[in-house]
Amino acid sequence: MAIDPLKERLDYYGLADVRQGVLTGVGRALKRRLDEALDGFYRVIASRRELSAHFDSPQQMDRAKAMQAEHWLAVFRDGVDQRFYDRATRIGNVHARIGLEPKWYVGAYGLVLDELITAIIAPGWRGMLPWRRAQARQVATLVKIALLDIDLALSGYFHNSEERVRLLVSDKLGTALAQVSGGDLTARIDGFPTEYEQVQHNFNAALGTLSETLGRVMAGMGSMSAGATEIRSAADDLSRRTEEQAANLEETASAIASINASVQESASTSAGARSTINATTTRATEGTQIVSEAVGAMQQIESSSQEITSIIAVIESISFQTNLLALNAGVEAARAGEAGKGFAVVANEVRALAQRCAEAADEVKALISASSVQVNRGVDLVGRSGDAFAAITRDIAALSGAIQTLADSAAMQAENLSQINTVVGELDRSTQQNAAMAEECTAAATSLTREAGLLDSALAQFDVGARGLHAGAPIDLRLGRAA
Repeated sequence: MAIDPLKERLDYYGLADVRQGVLTGVGRALKRRLDEALDGFYRVIASRRELSAHFDSPQQMDRAKAMQAEHWLAVFRDGVDQRFYDRATRIGNVHARIGLEPKWYVGAYGLVLDELITAIIAPGWRGMLPWRRAQARQVATLVKIALLDIDLALSGYFHNSEERVRLLVSDKLGTALAQVSGGDLTARIDGFPTEYEQVQHNFNAALGTLSETLGRVMAGMGSMSAGATEIRSAADDLSRRTEEQAANLEETASAIASINASVQESASTSAGARSTINATTTRATEGTQIVSEAVGAMQQIESSSQEITSIIAVIESISFQTNLLALNAGVEAARAGEAGKGFAVVANEVRALAQRCAEAADEVKALISASSVQVNRGVDLVGRSGDAFAAITRDIAALSGAIQTLADSAAMQAENLSQINTVVGELDRSTQQNAAMAEECTAAATSLTREAGLLDSALAQFDVGARGLHAGAPIDLRLGRAA
């Protein structure tokens, strides 16, 4: 059966059967002198720094005084009941929370009771009686000495109790901390007194959280080491590939520079060829013009030959008629006989001359005919030469256009190759920078692997127990890779 702490105390103090009239009488005396007694008490508090420090302001001190007065008046008005017990317990808890030692609280009762005892034993005019005042002082002194004795006894009790508690807490906490310093995170403390249960709970909870966290870290160290190894391998591969790419880009840049020089040379050659073809075109045009003039001259020769042929025909006609006239003259000279002999000689000479003219005309005609044939053939050849020159001129013009297009294309290719060469140079610089960064990544990954090994060795010194190792999912520190 549970013991009622209030009833136990009332029985022990002999207050279980106290009459209400007694309480009421004391209450009346309190009303008369309580305010004055509390004023004196709080003046003492205000004069002592170790006590006044518990109050933030005079107003707070006034509120505390009013609550203290109500607490005392209520017990003599309503009796020593559960409400009184609860109020007193709350007051004790407040004193413990703010650090007010019992000696000050017990001493306060001595100061207040001095006034209240006088109010009860020597009230009003009775206070003028010497023996009443002496009696009041005696009772007040007795009460103060009793309270002082209680104060000293409680101080000794609490000091001894606190020392035992301190030693107990220090021993258990020291043992647990020694285990923790040795790497055993499974250490726990128990058996702390009630007032230290929160410390015990917080310590055990902190170690549990630390053990769980380190367990997850230890479980994740394998992933971290594997991730660091993968990073180092990837960085090595990246560095190697970057170096190969840099070498390839350097070769590409050299090849492009060579091609660019060749294209530039081709463009220069095309420009020279274009100038030569332009000069050839000019000469071909001049040749065509000369051929045209030669054709005209041959046509004039042909026309002159035709005119000469006509003249020869006239000469032939004259020669024929002269021959006829000479023949007629010879006939007439024969008829004349001796008289016409001289005339006959002349006629014969004329006829012979006419025959020679006819023969010469035939020869000239034959020559003219042959010359006409040659002239016609020359005209035909010159015409064909003119056509050939015209075709050559057209072909040269087409070739000049093609070479111009080739030269323009070569110039454009040279410009494009120059731009490509610039881009390749920039890529080469970027690749060199990437190679340097890859080397830095490799060094960082190597350092990370080394640090992971050191951390793993350091964590291996801690015993986190099976609970810590499986308290949560391990931390995955590896690089994410596409599926």
